[in-house]
Amino acid sequence: MIDYTLFNADKTLMKTSVEKIPGNYQMFKESQLPFGITVKPYGDLPSGEPVPAVSFKNDPIVRCKDCRAYICPFVRWLDNGSKWICPFCGEINPTGSYYYSTIEPDGYRTDHDERAEFNCGTYDLIANHEYMNRPPMPPTFIFAFDVSKSAVDSGYLELACSTIKSVIE
Repeated sequence: MIDYTLFNADKTLMKTSVEKIPGNYQMFKESQLPFGITVKPYGDLPSGEPVPAVSFKNDPIVRCKDCRAYICPFVRWLDNGSKWICPFCGEINPTGSYYYSTIEPDGYRTDHDERAEFNCGTYDLIANHEYMNRPPMPPTFIFAFDVSKSAVDSGYLELACSTIKSVIE
């Protein structure tokens, strides 16, 4: 039996505000649950190991042609690996010749164990030339502050702004 929890993102890197999500939009709407996701990009796994990186070199990154979702452990393969089903929208996608691998009787590709995108819920994709419209830009930082009356009265807002300003000047 496959332990599908191994394929999920670690909770230190991605965590939802609710543990179980209603099965359809109507139930979600009626439940009135506040829903949010906290994402920690560029983090390390709790074991201290870096998040695995996947590079397609000069070939296109494998994505669903309909919803544009990236390849992941929940993809199902058809026609001995020549097609795959997107787990998000159900679209059947062709497998490019550069990415093709035969399928074993258990439904997994023969290269399953060597590819992080089939074994990890979190992996970094190394962008190739198809994602480069211009040279990479320096990072942009966005700061969010509590601007309530109590934050202003307590001096928190002024202190936070002056501290950040002193660091970046």
